[in-house]
Order: sequence, then structure tokens, then C-alpha cells
Amino acid sequence: MHKKRCNFFLLFVFVLLQSKAQVSTLTLFKNKNKTIEQILLQNENFGKDSLSLKKYLNPLLKTAEFEVVYHALLANGALKDFDKINKFSDFHFLKSISLAKKQTDVAIVIWTQINYVNYLYNYRDYSKLTPILLEVIKQIQSIKPSEMILPGLSFKKIGWILQTFGDYEDSEYYLKLAKNYTSKNSSEYLDVLNAIGSNYLYKNDLKNSAYYFNRTAHLSKQIKDTLSYAKSLGYLALVSQKQGNLKKAISLINQDILLSESCKNDKNTMYASILLSELYLDCNELEMAEKFLNKATYIAKSKSYFNVSEYKIIKLQLSIMQKQHKTEGELALRRQLITLEDSLRNTDGEMAVSTANWNIKKTKFEQKINFSKLKYQNESFFKNIYLITALLIMFLTLFIYFNFKRKIKNRQLEYNQKVIQIEMNMLEMEKKLSEANENLNTQIDYLKNKNIQIKKLKSEISAIQHSSSYYLEEKNGKLTALLESHLMTENNWLLFKREFKKEFPDFYQMILSEFKEITDSNMRILLLQKLNFSNSEIAELLGVTIDAIKKSKQRLKNKLGSRYGKLENNLNINT
Repeated sequence: MHKKRCNFFLLFVFVLLQSKAQVSTLTLFKNKNKTIEQILLQNENFGKDSLSLKKYLNPLLKTAEFEVVYHALLANGALKDFDKINKFSDFHFLKSISLAKKQTDVAIVIWTQINYVNYLYNYRDYSKLTPILLEVIKQIQSIKPSEMILPGLSFKKIGWILQTFGDYEDSEYYLKLAKNYTSKNSSEYLDVLNAIGSNYLYKNDLKNSAYYFNRTAHLSKQIKDTLSYAKSLGYLALVSQKQGNLKKAISLINQDILLSESCKNDKNTMYASILLSELYLDCNELEMAEKFLNKATYIAKSKSYFNVSEYKIIKLQLSIMQKQHKTEGELALRRQLITLEDSLRNTDGEMAVSTANWNIKKTKFEQKINFSKLKYQNESFFKNIYLITALLIMFLTLFIYFNFKRKIKNRQLEYNQKVIQIEMNMLEMEKKLSEANENLNTQIDYLKNKNIQIKKLKSEISAIQHSSSYYLEEKNGKLTALLESHLMTENNWLLFKREFKKEFPDFYQMILSEFKEITDSNMRILLLQKLNFSNSEIAELLGVTIDAIKKSKQRLKNKLGSRYGKLENNLNINT
């Protein structure tokens, strides 16, 4: 039977290769899904000629296994004619899903559903796509990525949609999966990099977002992908805007628009024009803001699924009118705004996005609840066995009890010995501290030793928390108290600062005179930096996390602006 199916499949591919309606470069694969990928990657463009498209796809109807692809591609092809949600595409998308489910091939089912979800996403029907997307995500857990059809493209689409819905954690997961399954010298790979950068941008991680956008710009130049390069410039403009560098942002977005127009990509031109209008509005250049809003308006009104962009445009127009103190036409614009709000309620407006996000979170919560229920049922099943076993265990209880008491005494003794040893080490260090007051170098050595002791204490606390003696620390807290005493106290800080001023009087005076906005907590970090203490060492001494140190530095950089360069040069280290 298997041999007959294999012969029939090879015969089908032979007919497919000979047909004038199909291209003649189709590669034979033993794996049916790989052959489907080959068909999908042919990228024949029939424009609005649906008859030619049907003729081209007709050989796929020769077997039920490929009829799924026929309906899916026919649905996609019809979009060039309709360019909106339509009954014809709906029918064929759903037909492809129905046929795929009959085949019981999870890979094909996933692909047909993602194909349909992508259609709903592109035309902003978020409410309909959300339950299908959640089903897809659940099904993906039952299959290896390598067994999926076009895994890179599929993961990218899921990542994009989750990003739109504000689920940045899962979005990043799927986008990085897409990156692993996408050819590096392709436009698809550039799209994935831009999407990952956008994810970081939404999370306000400007460093990582800029890294991915710059990488996209570099690679797009290498493979001569003008549109991807234009998009990367637009994203970099958003980074510059968040950094407060509006002049640079305007320059980048102007380049984006020129390149997008040269590629005749209205969608990207519209997005870039809206952003440029917003930037000009922030700079109070109202005429330029109006000019690019007009350009964006023309494109936004051409497609019904650009309603959310039209909504943004009207809000910007109202802001411009407010700055110009104009009232003529304001009422008409506000009426348009209300109309658009109603139409966006169930498509791609804030409410639709929030609803989709809520449904995703709700489903995740329900999955956790169901898992807990299953776990509870399993526990109930074994309850009787546990009761029977308990009768046997009771005979061992007395022996265990006395043995346990003996162990408790030993643990208490070991714990007390550890505390005493650490206290003795601390007394020795404090003795060295009194000697270390004479110069800065000995202060540094003292602080370095402190760091070593802090790490040892943390290791001891971690070890005891994961041991059978954890209750001793919970009850007494002696190790934790010793750890806190090792952190830089106010007295230690004053001694350290005194010796530092002796060694670096000019640097210290410069900070006091030229950077008066620097706080005492900033000063502690800066002085330790000057002495080449790493972020982790500073964090240990001050009793905070490394992230807290990094954020403190970033806030100081933002606060000082262009003057930060001088401070950085004087620190003479990489920050």
C-alpha cells in the first residue's frame, strides 16, 4: 500500500512538471511538505487575472493532498483583485483548513491556519483571528519546527501579530525562532531583524533596538534591498526620536520616504510621512507637518484597512490647528474622528488590540488552570495508595524522629560554627580598615576584599537555602545580617570619600563644581567607576542589582545630555 502511494505521488509530480500551467523547475522531494514548500516559493504573479491563476494552480487538484494548497493559493491570489476581506477568499481559506484537518497532518493544518490568520491580520480583523492564532500556538507545541512548512515565515507572522497585541515576551520568542529558520541573504531575514528591533523598541530598550535596525540597514545594502533599507532608517528615526534627537530623526525619515517612494511602496511612505509630520509638529514646523500629513492622507484614504493611520492623521491635524489657533474645519475633523473610532472598535483600534491581548492572556491563564486541574485529578487518583503506604511508614516514624533530632543538633552546630568563622573574618577586615585609612590603595584593597566576602556570604546563604538547614537561617537570619553589615555603610563611605579626594582632588572638585545635579548615590557609583570597579563589583558593595547600576548610569547620561561626554572622558573607562 505504501509503495502504491509513493508511486502515485511520483506520478503526480511528473504530471505537475509536464503541465504548462506550472513552472518546470519543481524539485522532487520524498517529503510531501517539502514539495509544498517548493510550490509556495515559486512566486508567480498573475495580478488580477484570476483565470490564469486557476489554470496555473489546476494541476494541484489532481490529488487531495495538494488540493489544500490549491485553495490556499487561490484565496491569496484573489486578494490582488479584492484587496480587502471578501467572501471568495474566506471560502477558499476555510476550505483549505477543512481539507488539511481531514488529512490529520499537523504541519499542513498549522500552515493553512497561519495563512488565514495572516489574511485576517493584514485586513485588520483582529477579533476573528485571535482564537485561530491561539489554536495555532497550541498546535505548534506538538511538532518540531523543522517539520513545519516554511517555519521561518510562519514564526515571523506569529511574532508580528503578538507584537501588535502587546505580547512582547512571546513575540520575541517566535521572532528569534523565525531568525533561526530564515536564510540570511533574504528580505524575509531583514523583516525578522526589524521586527526583533521593534520588539526592543516597544520595551524601551533603545540599545538593542538600534543594534538590530543598524544590522538590518547593513545587510539590506549588501543584498541591495532598497525597501528593507528604507524601513530600517524609519525605525532608527524612532530610536532617535525617543532619544530626543529630533534633527537626526527627521533626516532619517526623509531618506526613508525618498527610498519608499522610489520602490512605489505606498504603505511605508504613508507610515513614514505620518512620523515625519509628528516630528515636525514637535519642532513647531507646522507648514512642513501639514505638507507630509497631506501626502499621508492621500494614501490612507485609498484603502479601508488604513483607517487606523487615517485616525492618527486626523489627531495630528487637530494638534496643528490647535497650535495655529484655528477653528475652521475642526468640527468636521472631530466628526470624522468619531466615525473612525466606531469603525476601529472591532478591527485595529485600541479596543480591538486590547481585546485580543486580553483573550491571549485569558487563554494562557485557562491553560494553567487546566494543568492544575489535571494535576489535582492525578493526585486524587493516588490518594488511596498514599493512605495505604502511610500505614507502613508509621512503623518507621519513631526511628526517623530520633534520627532527625540528632541531625538537627548537628546542623545547628555547623550553622553556629559558620557564623562564628564569618564574624571572625569580619573582625579581621575591620581591623584592616582602621589601617586602610592612611591611603586610597589600601581602601581599594579593603573594598575588593569586602566584595569577596560578600560573594562568599551570598554563596553560603544560597547553599543553606537549598539545604536541609534552611530553617536555621530563616529563624535566626545571622548570615543575612552579616551580609548587610558588609555593604558600604555611611561611615565606610565617608572614609572612602576622604581618601579618594586626597588621591583625585581635581576630579572630585570638577564633579562638585560642574555637575551639581549629581546626587550622592550617583557620586558613589562614579567614584568606584573611577577606580575601575566593574558594574557587578559596585552592585555588590552598594547592595543593589547590576541592572539598577546600569539604569542609574543611563538616567545620569540622559540628565547630563551632551555634557556627559566630558564626565565620561574624565572617568577614563568604558561605561
